[in-house]
Amino acid sequence: MSIVFTLAFGGIVLGAYYAVEYFKKEPSAAAHSGAVEMEKPPAASTTADSKGSPLRKQIEVVGLRLTQNNAKKTEVRFVVVNHSGAEIQDLAVSANLQARTSKRDEESVGTFTFKVPSLGPYESKEMSAVVNTKLKVYELPDWQNLDLRLQFTSP
Repeated sequence: MSIVFTLAFGGIVLGAYYAVEYFKKEPSAAAHSGAVEMEKPPAASTTADSKGSPLRKQIEVVGLRLTQNNAKKTEVRFVVVNHSGAEIQDLAVSANLQARTSKRDEESVGTFTFKVPSLGPYESKEMSAVVNTKLKVYELPDWQNLDLRLQFTSP
């Protein structure tokens, strides 16, 4: 008797599953293939503000972490990566931090500048800089909700 009820209950669940799949308006390809869809990250906006710079494809700034230093000022820690096979000398960058949800013409939540005297081929350097902002460190968006816009001032 328990085997009959188990099979009947399994048939009801299986029937309900197929009914839901049948009445869906647009079944996704991932649901039929069993694949899991990954979240697509937004396009990097570092190219938006520096279209004229040839360094925009070779230099990447990643790993933004906002902290408060001993002087109670907001500080950003990050990694600068050289993706090219050439050494880059005297790199100076001005960076604007914006919330990912902000519109393009909205004021940035903070700005900072940094200089790298030398960055070898395929090298990365960990750096930090003080952020010019009106907000406290706990009022700023989390690192995953920040959008970084770079302007190369030198070379």
